[in-house]
Amino acid sequence: MLAAIGHDLRTPLTSMRLRAEFVRDEDVRAKMLATIEEMQSMTEAAIAFARGESTEEETRPIELGALIGSICDDQEDLGRPVQFVQGEKLTFRCRPEGLRRAVRNLIENAVRYGEEAKVSLRHRDGNVEIVVQDRGPGIPEMMQEKVFAPFFRLEASRNKETGGIGLGLSIARAVARQHGGDIVFNTGNDGMQTIIFLPYNVEGKEVAGQGQRLWSFPSTKRQAAKKVAIQ
Repeated sequence: MLAAIGHDLRTPLTSMRLRAEFVRDEDVRAKMLATIEEMQSMTEAAIAFARGESTEEETRPIELGALIGSICDDQEDLGRPVQFVQGEKLTFRCRPEGLRRAVRNLIENAVRYGEEAKVSLRHRDGNVEIVVQDRGPGIPEMMQEKVFAPFFRLEASRNKETGGIGLGLSIARAVARQHGGDIVFNTGNDGMQTIIFLPYNVEGKEVAGQGQRLWSFPSTKRQAAKKVAIQ
């Protein structure tokens, strides 16, 4: 339903954009076009979000560090201050493209709001944890649940370059929960950690999430060219 509504909105938005071009007042025209562009971006994001819900990706075992490392490499190639801290090798059964999208969203948030991202991987207490550390002020405790709501933005401006669309954390939590895990925040004096924790047994296999619905998004050409080590 959401995808259908989003698709139907494309035509009137295009019509509004064409009409706005004829507005003589430059300031009013610019504001109208900016609002229409934001609506267009939210519509496209809603369509992608809904399509992801209806797409199932098969689980497969991967070397998790290789997947996380490739994501960090891609971000570094874009000139972003992202560092991957090598840890122990972990074979993990998951839906790689869904997990890739979730981790990428957290890294982009860390860079946008916390200046940089340091990513690490650890295994403890029956979970595998993907930790994204930044140097930002963190998220107020009273807002830590609200930020997972679709289209919610802590950043108050209407600038999508600084505030984003507001779906990144929603998608990331959906991925984590449908693997049987979740996302938590840990704020300290040196910044904030955003942690994806996922159930992990002693054989290195995913405990939960098999046969469940999960967001799945196509990878970029560069990502597709990288080979994640399959065990």
